[in-house]
Formats: sequence, structure tokens, C-alpha cells
Amino acid sequence: MKLDLYQLRTFFTVARTLNFTEAAKRLHVTQSAVSHAVRKLERSAGEELLGKAGGKFSLTEPGRILYKACETVFYELEKAEELIAGNKDGGAGVIRLGATVEFGTTLLVKYLKGFINRNPGIHIDFQFKHELLRPLLNDELDIIIDCDDHKADGIEKRPLFREEYAVIASGEFIKKNGLKDPAALAACNILSLDKGGLWWGNFLNSLPRNGRPEFKKITEINHVRGIINAAIESLGAGFVPKYCVLKELKAGTLKNVFPRLELLEDHFSLYQKTKRAGLERHRRLADYLANIKATHLLKP
Repeated sequence: MKLDLYQLRTFFTVARTLNFTEAAKRLHVTQSAVSHAVRKLERSAGEELLGKAGGKFSLTEPGRILYKACETVFYELEKAEELIAGNKDGGAGVIRLGATVEFGTTLLVKYLKGFINRNPGIHIDFQFKHELLRPLLNDELDIIIDCDDHKADGIEKRPLFREEYAVIASGEFIKKNGLKDPAALAACNILSLDKGGLWWGNFLNSLPRNGRPEFKKITEINHVRGIINAAIESLGAGFVPKYCVLKELKAGTLKNVFPRLELLEDHFSLYQKTKRAGLERHRRLADYLANIKATHLLKP
């Protein structure tokens, strides 16, 4: 079996995406060039590496064996490239970093200023979205920061920090609806990311079962910033990460309705492929992010 490095890299890219068009886009070549390279590799291997059923590609057993080998080979080559580019000190190259929308846009880009200034050889591209695991598994992202608990083969998790929440409303809304205790929310308009009010789970589960209000009127707003702005306009009571509303709370445009109530928290973690955790630029970024504390998130 004669192996060609270009053909292997093309196959590896196709195997990660299972999409010839996407692979061509990533490799900056035509789709026909990708198809040609994979066919030549299959002829060299004497085996079919990709199968197709129901209009979808999948790896055959020989394809899976070769894919695992490619993972090791190309990640090791990436380490070598990093060392060479970083003058044998590492810390050079590109990191595609993914995070949840509100955390990424509100805090992450600000917090990483120090890292970027100290590591001029490392370039970070950001993607903020709600679905992060699949882009990580498909190598569209290198590292993700998420509060969902992800479990997948070949993925390692590093806990970062706890996320605190607050029930928010304008002073006008609180006064008009007599919001003195959680039970009063049953008669209020509730602002939520979903129509069923699941977004309020950490609040409701903080209360005893017989003390949980039943939300009768819910306005669905599919973005945290939209909930915040709606609350400012007295359209309802919202439930949001506390760091998102520090300026509004300080300015008095919003109130923390139940400041003494201990609410359940979420836990943010860093996820990356185990085989890529050995990259020096990944290690540096992971160590820097591990120093995020709740106090950083709660600074106005």
C-alpha cells in the first residue's frame, strides 16, 4: 500500500466532515480534486474507504482504521509545525475557540485581551453559538467553553467556573406586580428562552416543590440580551446570568428581585480533543482560562 500525504490529508478532511463540498472548502480546492484524491487513495489501499447509503457518506471499516491513523499522524505533524513556527518554544499557530453566545460576546473577548497581548504568535478566531459539541467533534472548532455537560469519545473536560443567575425586573414592574416573593411570579409575565419555561429550571429547582410558582404567561425571547432589554421596558420578569446585567443593576435600570435567594448554578467547562491537548498553544490557552474566577465575571 503506497500512501500519499496529500491524498491522506484529503481523505482525513473528508472523513471529519463526511461531506465532499465542505472538505473542498476547507482545503481550498475544487470538489472534483477532493473526489479524485480519495479515489486514488482507495485504489492504492485496495479497499473502499467511504460508503454511501440514503444519500449520506460514512466510513467503512478500513476507512475507520485509516482515519484513526490519520488522526495520530496529522496531530503529531501539527505539533511539529507549531514548534518550528514558534522557534522551538511552541505557542504559535491558530486556535478556533467556540463559546456560548452571551458569555463569549460579553466577557470572553474582554478576558482574553491579556492572553492575546502576551502570546503574539497565537491567533484566536472566535465562534459564538449555542451548538458547540458537533463543531468540536468535526474539527471546525479546536476548543469550546460550554455549560452543557458533554461526554464523547476522545474529548477531555476541564472545569472552569460557576455561573450565577438572577431574577431581574424593572422597579416599575416590581412595584406594579407586588414582587415580594417567588409566588408572586405566577401572576406575572415571564420572559424565557423557551415557551415551556425550562430556561427557569435553576430558579424553580432552588425552591421547595410546594413553593414553586406555576407560570401562566410566558413570552419567548430566544436571546438573553433580548430578555434583558424586555425587562428594562417592564415587559416581564427575566432570568439571566448575573454577569450579563451588572451594568443595569448598578445603574438601577434593573433590580435583582430576590437577592437573598440561593439559586442553583451552572458550571462552565473547557472541552477539547484529547489528542490535541498536547499542542503548546492549547495548553497555554487552557491554563489561562483556568484562572477565570466568579469574581472576574461579577466585575462591572
